[in-house]
Amino acid sequence: MLIKKMGRLLLDPPGFFSSIQGEGFHEPFIFLLSVSVIIAIFTPLVNYLGLPSTDTSAAYQAQIIAWRLTDNYLLPRLGNWAFLIEALLIVAFAILLAGMMSLIIHLLYRLAGGMGVWLNAWKAVCYGAAPCVLLGWLPYWSLFMGVWSLVLQFYYGPKVLYKLPEGRALLILVLIVGATLLELALTGTTVGFALK
Repeated sequence: MLIKKMGRLLLDPPGFFSSIQGEGFHEPFIFLLSVSVIIAIFTPLVNYLGLPSTDTSAAYQAQIIAWRLTDNYLLPRLGNWAFLIEALLIVAFAILLAGMMSLIIHLLYRLAGGMGVWLNAWKAVCYGAAPCVLLGWLPYWSLFMGVWSLVLQFYYGPKVLYKLPEGRALLILVLIVGATLLELALTGTTVGFALK
């Protein structure tokens, strides 16, 4: 099911999001959980091999936050056992951040004149995480996967699910990308709220 949905989503995002309009909370959540578990398996392994999760080596914000906590607090206290906890942190932060992102997307799209409920944003965020599983834990490759994911989460998914005109949806995407680049320029990271 994961591979089939990913294929449809990555090959035809508007068609995919049109086809899942009738889904409830559960299906997108299981998809997000599956993607997050795959990322949580590979990320600690890559970190253990000496590559930290940063903005240039992690497609998920959850990877970066979990790595910072692992590096700053868990590794000094637990040694290599910290990487097991890091995997759990990645999944937990992925779910928490998905909820927060869904709220932001819902508010933005409703303010822009879109029609729909929070569940629409939840679907866009959960399914939009799909590119991150495609080597989203490798340096520099993760940048492309992260951008692709952002476009699915903030543009294709909500545009279809909230029935917003393309121009307004594109404006929201430009604002989000601009804010992300501004945060990166000012703080040196896209998760400035997290521990450094």
